[in-house]
Amino acid sequence: MKYYFSLLACLVSFIAHAQTTYSYRVEGELTDNSFNGKMLYIMRYDDNRYIDSTRVENQKFVFEGRTAIPSFCRIDAGRNYGNFILDEGTIKVNLYTHVPTGTKLNEAFNKTIATVDSIRKKGFAHLAELKKEKPNAEDWQPVWAEYYEQKIRPSLLGYLKQQIISNKDNGVGEYAFRDYSMACNTDEMDALQTEIGNWLNSLKTVQAIKARFEALKSTAVGKPFVDIAGEDTEGKETRLSDFVGKGNYVLVDMWASWCAPCREEIPNLAEIYNTYKDKGLVILGIATWDKKDRIIKAIGDLNMTWPQLLDTRQKVMELYGVNGIPHIILFAPDGTIVARNLRGDEMKQKVAEIMKDK
Repeated sequence: MKYYFSLLACLVSFIAHAQTTYSYRVEGELTDNSFNGKMLYIMRYDDNRYIDSTRVENQKFVFEGRTAIPSFCRIDAGRNYGNFILDEGTIKVNLYTHVPTGTKLNEAFNKTIATVDSIRKKGFAHLAELKKEKPNAEDWQPVWAEYYEQKIRPSLLGYLKQQIISNKDNGVGEYAFRDYSMACNTDEMDALQTEIGNWLNSLKTVQAIKARFEALKSTAVGKPFVDIAGEDTEGKETRLSDFVGKGNYVLVDMWASWCAPCREEIPNLAEIYNTYKDKGLVILGIATWDKKDRIIKAIGDLNMTWPQLLDTRQKVMELYGVNGIPHIILFAPDGTIVARNLRGDEMKQKVAEIMKDK
């Protein structure tokens, strides 16, 4: 009898499992015959794990298998790629147009991308007109910031939130959540948490995004600095606390040698440094997501004469909730955060404001 109930439990478990899985077929064509005989892989974004593989034959690829959840996935072939939702049925993935077809969820995925793109394009078109009318950055930047906050961002977040709630058990919601996190603030992220459901909350990508927002809250304006350790260009251990909280205003620039916007900010930082270094302002570069030899070369090429901390442990982005560079933070003499994400003229104005009596 004990054996009977054990067997019954196993059968129930097997049936439940079978009911939650479904079959898929993912197919596509390549224009480059050099891929013939090579392997392609389906990568699941949530854990960056390869979950299926196939060999290219006659410039065509076909994946067939079973899975439990319609996940947000990707296929790469050289520089070409295709994002799609691994859904029940036959899915055609185009690695050149990036438009998957064949299932309702992939149609919903395409519609989500197209709608988000149209909202952003509306903003870019308005920005282009502003730049024509007001060529000077100090004239168009505040107007654009107000327009973005009042028109573009609410429209973008409203639509993405709707897609997240409507698709909280599949990859469309996962994609929308990732996009939402790029535009929302900490309060908006907190407000969304009760509506996204157990499956989305269980994803590693969602957990990482939520952790980033917790880091943003703990390093918000008015909060004390969080220390990090790295090394200087000579290999000597260096800490953020060697510079911050020592009685001077400190401008910290998180950058990388390969980052074009980071390099564009260097002349602005150099101008600030040369203007205020004798008045007590300290500038510290924190190089991250980079290799030491490239960092040192860029320091010389860009004539960066202020100290550098090499983020060898790749911790600064995690501890400060940063998801893009450059990210420039201004610290008060006591180590509290005065401003974050400073750039260009706004950065110059903020520094001029706090240094005016120095």
